[in-house]
Amino acid sequence: MKQKDYLLDTNVISYIYEMEAGSQSRECLTLKTRLESRPQNTRIFLSPVTVGEIEYGILVGPFNDPTNEKYKKLVDIMTSYPCLGIDCDIARQYYSLLRARLYNAYAPNLKKGQKSRQKRIEEWKDPATSKELQIQENDLWISAIAWAYNLTLVTDDAMTPILNVAGKDIEFENWIR
Repeated sequence: MKQKDYLLDTNVISYIYEMEAGSQSRECLTLKTRLESRPQNTRIFLSPVTVGEIEYGILVGPFNDPTNEKYKKLVDIMTSYPCLGIDCDIARQYYSLLRARLYNAYAPNLKKGQKSRQKRIEEWKDPATSKELQIQENDLWISAIAWAYNLTLVTDDAMTPILNVAGKDIEFENWIR
């Protein structure tokens, strides 16, 4: 059986921080069990997008002072996992294809067979429910990185539209619920 390796979404890093700060929430306990029960040789990675999201949160948050213990803990967590790169091949072969699949599945139709000029994901709705897709651009990038590196994406986000169009190309797991 092929070894599974993982890419952590930003929300999972937030739970790791809470877990290491001593939280005994159901979510943190579930995450701890999953981390401890994974095969020893599995690897866990971060994407530059996740690092950027966490760093942004630090900079605008209440503990953006580098001498603050919470700040140091978040940096320690982030540096404990290798960070993968994004290059033009990932943008061209994975991100663009994933976004095109989303466009083809969810962009509004004008007339039969004619697609809308609304190319922004934020404008798209699920044709079955008319609800906004609520896809975040960063989630699309993180998913594309997981696909490019053949990693299982660990997230607490539903990401249903991405999951629907990714098919078997990207595996998703939730270690929080």
